[in-house]
Amino acid sequence: MEIPNHLKHTPILKVENYDKIDGPYRNETDAKGLSLGLAQWRDSGDDALSVKIWRYTGEKWSRQSEEIPLHRVIDLATLVCSAISCVKNGNFLNNSDFIITKRLDENLISELTEKLNDNYIKQDLDEPLKRLALALKNIGY
Repeated sequence: MEIPNHLKHTPILKVENYDKIDGPYRNETDAKGLSLGLAQWRDSGDDALSVKIWRYTGEKWSRQSEEIPLHRVIDLATLVCSAISCVKNGNFLNNSDFIITKRLDENLISELTEKLNDNYIKQDLDEPLKRLALALKNIGY
């Protein structure tokens, strides 16, 4: 599905038909596209960039479409990778300016461990993580 170009978020790069690859929600999601572009909250002359998840209700583009600054998306990816590291290795990927803490509720920790099992990672996160690893390698990280 083609992402609109006439709304306040101005797409520069787009992933259309994202619903076909949306992890466990593929082919059954309202997330129809992703874009990186000029943020809808930017002021005149501002060059703020953001990413957007485009959601479509079947009749119109949803007001629940999320727009997030670039650095927060990367921080969220870091948090996901750290959660996987915690479950697999028992440690977080902390550093001095990105400190991750966990709830003391052991039931929630057990639920995280249950849900982030090897099967889930392989089935739903493997391809996105491989794309991320390749993208990071391609830009020198």
